[in-house]
Amino acid sequence: MYFPYLRGKQFELIALRELVGLPLNPERIIPIIEPVKKNVSSLKTALKALSGAEIRVQLVVNAEHGELKGDSESIFTLIEELKDLGVTSIIPTYLIKTDRDSFFAQESIRQRGFSDSGYALVHLNKTNDIQSLSDFTKNTACLYNTIHINNLFGLKRKYDNRALLSDNFNKLTKNTDYIAIKEEVFSTDYLYFPDEGCIAFSDYQTIGSSYSEGGGPAYAVAIHLTYKLEGDEDIRIAHFVSKSNDDASDPARKYFEALEDLIQFVDEKNIPDTIALREFRRHYQQQSFSGLGVVKKLSIMHHIELIQGLIS
Repeated sequence: MYFPYLRGKQFELIALRELVGLPLNPERIIPIIEPVKKNVSSLKTALKALSGAEIRVQLVVNAEHGELKGDSESIFTLIEELKDLGVTSIIPTYLIKTDRDSFFAQESIRQRGFSDSGYALVHLNKTNDIQSLSDFTKNTACLYNTIHINNLFGLKRKYDNRALLSDNFNKLTKNTDYIAIKEEVFSTDYLYFPDEGCIAFSDYQTIGSSYSEGGGPAYAVAIHLTYKLEGDEDIRIAHFVSKSNDDASDPARKYFEALEDLIQFVDEKNIPDTIALREFRRHYQQQSFSGLGVVKKLSIMHHIELIQGLIS
């Protein structure tokens, strides 16, 4: 199984909604969503769409980032509202990074009855095992223990229903820094996660784990595309960067410069078609540009479709 880790930003949620018709495979894809916006209308719409496709979602109730950090009550309220609408595919999920997170999770699971209905844990504590969680990680109602790769060796014999979480995206300071790299190895987790005793794996797609509310005008536009060539075990990632990067003017031109290189690369490598690649081609043919959020959305969509194809 694959657990794509997404923050609840607009275009990340739209990416999931637009992939529903792929269709997403409920036996292969179970997203983890960390809500980061107080206005949960987009999140609610996405969760309803995913539920309609029988896709379960691990919904983080104690967000580490964004406007909902420290506001678990809003997420619990949303879960109850969705239940009233017949959406029962939400798995309350707790990020565990400190002892405080552990205590909160234990009390919350008890008080809200999740020890009967089911919950999941994402272990972000990279160096220390929090022993107090032992009963909760072994409980049959603990559906998934997603463990950061840096802590996997110490925990994999203790936790059942394990998933491997990796941050495979090489996050550089500026988009222009990717000009020197062009392409690199991204991951082989899809192939080797069972060797680690895991039932699933998780990553942050082509975004990375670092969080920001949003940047200013882009001097350079970069498109990041994962791919796997026949006969090669590695998933690789290619970076396509605009050329007119002296100032922040004309982002559409910058996008088409990067997009032209992407189309040429895809054709030369004979990379299999996806929903996102078809949309990239349409943009290039029609010279249409709807903003950088759409670029990120398509990159996410392509990666999730790639992974689903590999593990199916």
